Amino acid sequence: MNQNQINIDNSRLIIKVDKSPLIIRIILSLILVVSFLIPFIAIFISINYTEGLQFGIIITFLIFWGIGFYILRVVLWNGYGKEILTLNSEKVSYIADYKLFRDGYQELDTKNLSVNIIVDSNSSESKGYLKLQNKKDFIETNLKTRQSDLNLLKFEIEKRYNIT
Repeated sequence: MNQNQINIDNSRLIIKVDKSPLIIRIILSLILVVSFLIPFIAIFISINYTEGLQFGIIITFLIFWGIGFYILRVVLWNGYGKEILTLNSEKVSYIADYKLFRDGYQELDTKNLSVNIIVDSNSSESKGYLKLQNKKDFIETNLKTRQSDLNLLKFEIEKRYNIT
């Protein structure tokens, strides 16, 4: 079953991000390129106008490449991001997929599993998040999703694990 933002494929539930506007992704990509290039410009200036490389170059690399890595994550998430819930017989696993890498892996035991929809009160539309929990742990999705899609996901999970 394939909806706009969700995809249900056997034991995998995929929630895709609504892509951000192209202009925002372009601006963030430009900031990413600048963050990558600034340390090299600093090396060039340091070699040509001072007495050689200094310790500050390492700090420059750390700061600007750290910023660049964070912006890369934001750009990839806003363009290609998706959350994948895998429903196994004894565990539910969650992973955030950024296309080039994955992050945020979590597992949850299905014993005493409950599924809740958390409605976002700040949203003018009827959107929210999905929260799966047992007695010890919980998994909460990060993407705002339409409540009708969340109801469908909740129904699929409850059907799979015979939750009443």
